[in-house]
Amino acid sequence: MTNLVLCGFMGTGKTAAGRALARILGRPFADLDAEIEARAGRTVAEIFATEGEVGFRRREAAVVGTFAPPAGRILSTGGGVLTDAANREALAAGGTLVLLTADPEVLAERLAADSSRPLLADADEPVARITELMNQRSDIYAGIDTVIDTGGLTPMAVAVAVARAVGLPIQTTRIDVVGAEGHTPLAARDLDHSRVVTGPGALALLGDELRGRGVTGQVVLAMPPSVREHYDEVLMAAVATAGLDVTVLDVPDGDQQKSFRHAAKLVDRLADLGCDRDSCVVAVGGGVTGDLMGFVAALYMRGIALAMVPTTLLAMVDAHLGGKTAVNTPQAKNLAGAFHPPLLVLADPVTLETLPDHELANGLAEVVKTAIIGDAALFEALESTLVKAGPVGDRRPGPELLLRCVSSCAEVKGGVVSRDPWELGERRVLNLGHTLGHALEAQRELGLAHGEAVSLGLLAAGRLAVTRGLMPLELLGRCRRLLEACALPTKIPDVADEALRQRLSLDKKRRGEYLRFVLPRGLADVVVVDDVTDDEALAALGEERACASS
Repeated sequence: MTNLVLCGFMGTGKTAAGRALARILGRPFADLDAEIEARAGRTVAEIFATEGEVGFRRREAAVVGTFAPPAGRILSTGGGVLTDAANREALAAGGTLVLLTADPEVLAERLAADSSRPLLADADEPVARITELMNQRSDIYAGIDTVIDTGGLTPMAVAVAVARAVGLPIQTTRIDVVGAEGHTPLAARDLDHSRVVTGPGALALLGDELRGRGVTGQVVLAMPPSVREHYDEVLMAAVATAGLDVTVLDVPDGDQQKSFRHAAKLVDRLADLGCDRDSCVVAVGGGVTGDLMGFVAALYMRGIALAMVPTTLLAMVDAHLGGKTAVNTPQAKNLAGAFHPPLLVLADPVTLETLPDHELANGLAEVVKTAIIGDAALFEALESTLVKAGPVGDRRPGPELLLRCVSSCAEVKGGVVSRDPWELGERRVLNLGHTLGHALEAQRELGLAHGEAVSLGLLAAGRLAVTRGLMPLELLGRCRRLLEACALPTKIPDVADEALRQRLSLDKKRRGEYLRFVLPRGLADVVVVDDVTDDEALAALGEERACASS
C-alpha cells in the first residue's frame, strides 16, 4: 500500500493533520522531523545550531530514504524536505504527495509562540519572512495535484479534506427497495435503493455520501456516549465540510433501552431540534442504536430520512442492513417494529480495531450465519484462518479478512433483501439460527449476547437438519469448530423447556402450532421448512446439548 505524504510550509498543520488522518484510515503514522530528532538525540533547532542547515538536510535525506518506500504510512514531512530533488523523487515514488498550505498571515499567527523554528528565529517581520520563504519554495511545491488550504480548519477537518481528495478504496453495494415510490424519504429524493459503502476511511465520506443521496437539511448524528467519544469529531467534520448543518444527539445504549419509552423521548428530542422532513437521522453505533433510531426515524413525521454508520461488526454485517427497525417489549425481543430502509449504510472497518474481543465475536456469529446461507468461500476462508490457528492462535481476523466479511455480508444480505424487502419469501433464510437463538437470548438469566445466542441457535438448527437427514453430520462438526474458533459458545445451557415454549409461542415466524425454521443442507444451501413442532425444536436443542457435553 502506498504512503500518503503531507508536505508544505511550516505551520500548515502537517503533524496534527497527519495524526488525525492516520486515525481515520487506520494506518501507521510517522513524523519525519520527530524521527530525525529521535535518531540525533537533539531537537531540530539544536541540529541547525550545531550542524547548520546542510547538516540537517543530510540527516533528513537519510530518514527519507528509510520511510519513503511504500508501506501504507501517513508521513508528515518538514517544510523544506522537497528542496532536495532526490527526496521528492523518493517520496513521490513511494506514495502520493499532498500539499498543505495557508496564507502567510495565518502561518505567522500559528507560529508566533513557537521558538523552535530556526528559519524564523531572527525574523523581525514574520509575515514578510514567511512570504519570502514561500516564494523561494514555490517551484518545489509546483506539480503537486492535491492541495488543501488549512486556514480556518481544525486538524481533523484537514484530515477529512485530505481523505476526500485522495480517493479512498471503497466498495459499494446497492440494496434495491421494491415499492420505494411509496416510501416517503426515498421517493422525495427520487431513490429506489439503499446504498452501502464499505472501506477503510469511509467515515470521512459521510457528508459527501449524504449529499449524493439527496440530503440537504439538518443532519442529526445519533450515537451513545461510548461511541461519541471516538467518532463525533471525524463525523461532524465530514458532514460540515460537505456544507450540511450537523447536530449530535445522545442516545441510550444497552438492549434494555430499546423500548417504546425511550423511542418516545427521542421523538420529542428531534422535535426540540427543529427536525423536519428534509432532515436526516444518522444512527452511529451498534445494533441497538440502529434498531432504536431507525424506529424513531420511521415514526417521526411518519418517516424521515435515515442513514446508518455501524461501528460494530454485528451491525455492519447484519443489524444495519436491510431496513428492519424495532424495539423490545416485556414479552419478546423486537416485537414492535417497522421496515424503514436507510438511504445510506456507511461501514468503515477501521472502527473495528478498537472493538473488544467479545463484541467482535458477536459479529462473527452473524458472519458465519451469512456464509452458511450464501458464501461457501467465506466460510472456508474463516476456517483456514481461525480454525487452523488452533486454541492459542489469534481469534481476531486481520484487516483484510474483516473487510471481506463486511463486504461479503453486504453482498449476500443485500441481494436477498433486494429480492424480498418485506420478508414475504426468500428473506426468511436470514433467520437461520435465530428461532431458538432469540428464545435463548430472551432468557435473561443466561446473560447471552445476541451473537452468542445465534451461535447456539445455529448449532440447534444444524442438529435438527441432521436429524431430518438434510445435512451431513460432518458439516455440523465443521460449524461447531468454526464457532469455537470465533470464541463463541457451543454448549447449550440448561433451560426449562416450558420457559422456551413460552418464548417460541411469540415467535414472529410461527404459523399456528408450527414453527418456521431455516435449515442448512450444505454451505450456501439452506431451506425454509414450515412444519417444525415445539417438541421437535426442543428435542434438537436437547440432543445438541447432550452431544456437546459428551
